[in-house]
Amino acid sequence: MIRFESVSKVYDDGTTAVDNLNLEVPTGSLLALVGPSGCGKTTSLRMINRLIDATSGTITLDGVDVSSTDRVGLRRKIGYVIQHAGLFPHRTVVDNVAALPRLLGGDRKKTRARALELLELVGLDERFAHRYPWQLSGGQQQRVGVARALATDPPFLLMDEPFSAVDPIVRAQLQDEFLRLQGEIGKTIVMVTHDIDEALKLGDQVAVLRTGGVLAQFGTPLELLTRPVDTFVADFVGGARGYRALGFEQLSEETALTPHTPVKLDERVSDRGWVVVVDDKGRPLGWVDGGNARDASAATLHTTSRFLPLTASARELLDGALAGPGGTLGIVDADGVFVGVLSASSVVEAVQGAAA
Repeated sequence: MIRFESVSKVYDDGTTAVDNLNLEVPTGSLLALVGPSGCGKTTSLRMINRLIDATSGTITLDGVDVSSTDRVGLRRKIGYVIQHAGLFPHRTVVDNVAALPRLLGGDRKKTRARALELLELVGLDERFAHRYPWQLSGGQQQRVGVARALATDPPFLLMDEPFSAVDPIVRAQLQDEFLRLQGEIGKTIVMVTHDIDEALKLGDQVAVLRTGGVLAQFGTPLELLTRPVDTFVADFVGGARGYRALGFEQLSEETALTPHTPVKLDERVSDRGWVVVVDDKGRPLGWVDGGNARDASAATLHTTSRFLPLTASARELLDGALAGPGGTLGIVDADGVFVGVLSASSVVEAVQGAAA
């Protein structure tokens, strides 16, 4: 657990970067710090590993005051991930990951073996191990940076704008990969980001800071979206809050699906409208427009529409239905077998019923 108790940082020129910050990060969870420039989010992060010392107040890690801990010893149990990864350009990828364990006296063979395991964990197979950082894409470098931060198996992880230096598509992929990774490793994480969507996606809790390091609101992503404390938080979280909040809601398992009889390839579909095509195991291959095709075939198959389980978020279901053929979404069970369709109006009705 990480706890801030009445923590402030005031610089010699009188500038207050953080003002009486109180918050708590439960063990195994991720806190996202967000806010405008000058709100003290990076300062707050760096006070945890004492890259910056607090002026007053107490920061504790599992009950131990960081100010009473040797800086070197403190940082050995805290992983640190920064923008652009900060890799050693003259060392190979595997040597970058193994650098700190080797510095701490670890056996060369064992530390390299562990480094290879970590690279696999972050989605980089062994063929990347002997490349140099300049031979990797930006997203791959960030993955190496995460692996290096985990090399000593620290209980705490600090991340300062870890994915901001890559393009939007790669960034989304890294976020999804990191959610998977956190599900496996369960570290206690504090992450700084300027992107509220990233904070809402990755954070178990989100702290919104005002300029001057004042905590505006601290809560779950759903709480920020549905119950912002004031106009500052509402404006910072942004528009379409109701729709975005659907990303944290699920429909009831009892939600009624519209029956739909699928077909297999080469079966007749003319005059049926949009029809789901399945394989021999009942798993969807796509849709065919029976108004423009006589038979289902590979040439007439539309494969861009998604098929989702009913356990997906209400936002995913609504988006899938709105983008699907005829305003409908194909639903599959836990084994990926097609079970029926769901209309956009049915999703809205189910959400409204739950709210009522």
